[in-house]
Amino acid sequence: MRYAHLDRLISEALNLEEGSIFVLKKRGYDSLLEFSYPYELRGFTISIINQNLLGKALIHRSPIILNQCDEEMDSAYLRYLAMKSNNVSIKKMIAYPVCISDEFSEVILVMRKKKEGDQVKDFLGEDLVKIKRVLDSVFPARLEKPAFSVNGD
Repeated sequence: MRYAHLDRLISEALNLEEGSIFVLKKRGYDSLLEFSYPYELRGFTISIINQNLLGKALIHRSPIILNQCDEEMDSAYLRYLAMKSNNVSIKKMIAYPVCISDEFSEVILVMRKKKEGDQVKDFLGEDLVKIKRVLDSVFPARLEKPAFSVNGD
């Protein structure tokens, strides 16, 4: 798969800046998700536990919107790996699991970042529809469950 192409398509559809899309694959021999994209993060892993966003998306095989991720367990780790500046933070995330022919393939992690003083709009259900359209064009045999949202309210 050409992840850079997928990154470009999703970023354009959601009007995101570069570096907002991540792809993780489940390793077959343990309970870890390993980064596949961006390529410089290959080899880094995140535990699959039901308390974190990626774990919930994988376990339920359903996309999840998280519009308040200040307390998200993995956000500090992701910020450390993904941010090139100290004045940028992760504020909104979508974890979108990809299943092909009823088999889990990978999790697409989409982030909205905030620089000091910026306002960041929430992810909405329509953003999941946009991601679905992109993924359907890339993976025509994909299956999925409907999405649910975790807003932290």
